[in-house]
Amino acid sequence: MTDNVKPSRNKSTWIRFAYMLLFALLVGAARLVLFFVILGQSVLVLFSGRDNDKLRDLGQGLGKWIYQCVSFMTFNTELKPFPFADWPDLDASAVYSAGDEDNADVIDLEDDSDVPSFVAPDDDSDGSEKKS
Repeated sequence: MTDNVKPSRNKSTWIRFAYMLLFALLVGAARLVLFFVILGQSVLVLFSGRDNDKLRDLGQGLGKWIYQCVSFMTFNTELKPFPFADWPDLDASAVYSAGDEDNADVIDLEDDSDVPSFVAPDDDSDGSEKKS
């Protein structure tokens, strides 16, 4: 005879729901902390021209931790995130500097004649006069 326990009476399911509720509350708090990290980094870049290494690491760690929480809460993993596991490993990231002239994403166009324009020209191209 097999043990047919309804899923709603399974003790491990209710324990998981309790963990999910805990992580949902912690993610809400982490979002608030992340907002202040973003605000702090933005102010630092505006006034000093570069970011703060510690805030960048905190932001990266919080982002990865929130991802781990969401993965657990959506049943994509059985691994519980921090504090039941180690804090997420941080990847090396580049330092941001507002005065960085080696930015490869910036394209300097000296001749912009080949760039399409979606604005009508000031003069009529067919030679007719505009009526007022």
